[in-house]
Amino acid sequence: MWSLPEINSLNLHAKSCARAYDREARLKTSRKHPCEGCGRPSTHHDKYFDIFSDDAKGVRHTCERCYDNGRADEGYFNCGCCGRLMVQNYTWEVYSVERDGQTFCLACAAKDYFGHEKNAINPQSVVDVELNPGSDRPLLKDGILNLAKAPHALGVKQPVPPGVKFIENFEYDSHSGRQISGGDILETLRSLDKPVFVVLDAAYQFAVSIGLYIREQTPAAV
Repeated sequence: MWSLPEINSLNLHAKSCARAYDREARLKTSRKHPCEGCGRPSTHHDKYFDIFSDDAKGVRHTCERCYDNGRADEGYFNCGCCGRLMVQNYTWEVYSVERDGQTFCLACAAKDYFGHEKNAINPQSVVDVELNPGSDRPLLKDGILNLAKAPHALGVKQPVPPGVKFIENFEYDSHSGRQISGGDILETLRSLDKPVFVVLDAAYQFAVSIGLYIREQTPAAV
């Protein structure tokens, strides 16, 4: 379950199959590509995507009945921002978040989050760090950085939006809040002279990775 696909190979395969996927998406009724929900001839042919590139990773084929009742929806979701049919996950990590009452894929969530300067904090204003999932404390208040409130804006091996630079990440036990890898986050923050984005950039089964990123240029917000 924890074997993440080789992302570069996955993306290269998607590019090589782009024309085939385009042809499949233009099909009408197809027996060659039966419904993934019931095995009947398919009538809906929807390209699906993931958070690792903008190329379609395949085509989901469904009949009218399974399309209407959602029988073939398991493993997919529709992004409320880009409108694409997305792969839900390859491992334990889910590739969607809820923003403003809508489901965003992490690709759109990253563009949106890093695209707003208000989401960056002054690293010199942080005097202490905690990871307390049960706390109501926001991400930063009175100099306390609560890492449990870092938004999930990236997945494992997901490319960052243009203009965003990775600094360092730190892993914590998601239940106890104990740091399990990485250096001194306070020391790293104090070494930065630019506003920093603090994000959840990997959600493992029992741990989380908190990443620090800066923006070298201004990417467009979603």
